[in-house]
Amino acid sequence: MQKATVLSVLLLGAVLAGCGDDDAPATGEGASAGGPAEPAPPAAPEPEPEPAGPDEACAQVVVVAWQGAQYAAAAVTRSKEEARAQAEELRSRLEQGADFAETARAESDAASTAPRGGLMGTYTREEWPAVHVPIRDAVFALEVGQLGEVLEAPYGWVLARRCPVEKIHTRHILIRYRGAKNAPQDLTRTKEDARALADRLHNELGAPGADFETTARRHSDDSSADRGGDVGTLGRGRLAPEYEEAAFALQPGALSPVVETEFGFHVIQRVE
Repeated sequence: MQKATVLSVLLLGAVLAGCGDDDAPATGEGASAGGPAEPAPPAAPEPEPEPAGPDEACAQVVVVAWQGAQYAAAAVTRSKEEARAQAEELRSRLEQGADFAETARAESDAASTAPRGGLMGTYTREEWPAVHVPIRDAVFALEVGQLGEVLEAPYGWVLARRCPVEKIHTRHILIRYRGAKNAPQDLTRTKEDARALADRLHNELGAPGADFETTARRHSDDSSADRGGDVGTLGRGRLAPEYEEAAFALQPGALSPVVETEFGFHVIQRVE
């Protein structure tokens, strides 16, 4: 069975408006019953964020499309002028303190980013998605946290906010099943069997002496298996939402619970 590339497994699509081709909270340990209570150990410090590169930006967007704009959904019937007026009204709300993520979820026409609170991702200038080049320079000209003016792009009027760059280095084991996104046609494993295997591997990795990289090379259905499951260091917004939520909740070196995405079941480790 051929293993799909890690980009096809985890990285989100670059199109903001149009088809939605995008793609467990951390658990605490319970106290044992009986006996005198011992002082709680000091909380582990939060991991230091990976430093941003000098030519790297995170973007958060709200898109207001007009009828006939690139990737506009059939339900969009407003004119270009009406869309501009709506974008300006939304910008005024944001300037007055409206939450950007909530506004994106409620108002944005970008099917791939609206569910993520408008988060488009973190890119260098060189890797910036071609479809978003019309807003790239404006985003890089903003200070972190700053909201830009209404911008025109082929897919609609865009409100862009430059968000802090948060990066994470992870490796994972992916267990696919028949019918999962990007699963090979000849894959016969059922979803139930995939979950059972992911649970078993997760339990094995929790045992003393277990080696994540070796286990990934043997069992992962992703091409990153050849690298011991290493996905590399990526900025927030570049990974499947469920994967990303679980990964950022981990301390370095920690193992996630089994995480389900549309691609299958993942066991994730945050790299030191």
